[in-house]
Amino acid sequence: MNRIQRNFIGLALTLTVICSATWAQVPLLKAGDPTPKITINDQHDKPWSIPADTKLVLFSGSRNANTIVQSLLTQKGADYLSSKKTVYFSDLSKMPGFITRTFALPSMRDLPYSVGIVLNADESQSWPREDDAVTAAFLNQGRVTKIEFVKNTESLQKILESQ
Repeated sequence: MNRIQRNFIGLALTLTVICSATWAQVPLLKAGDPTPKITINDQHDKPWSIPADTKLVLFSGSRNANTIVQSLLTQKGADYLSSKKTVYFSDLSKMPGFITRTFALPSMRDLPYSVGIVLNADESQSWPREDDAVTAAFLNQGRVTKIEFVKNTESLQKILESQ
């Protein structure tokens, strides 16, 4: 291995450590925190945000979590989420861009409700997540009161009915 290759590898490792340290420094959302500001678009490329009167934010950080939410919400009307003062957003940042643009977004445009779409992982890194679970952040007067991880449609239905 020549000197240039060693220097390049050293630089790559240094950048990896710096980026990992930066990622790890972002605190996760927890009870008591103010409602985070998030600047993303929905599936129709229109601005999406968390309104001030929101009581529940649903976040899916994986395909399985997204399936839990969509399987329930496709049975409901277009105004169901807003009637529950609930919003939903999904992190698609790990999906290859070609797949996102060619398959995921076109299919999501057929949904009768608004879905905030995260295409840049920085936008959702403070949102806690568990494998194959929907993150449900309960809000009151602009503050997070509780965070739950929902692993099935039945549990999500119960949460939404309580809103």
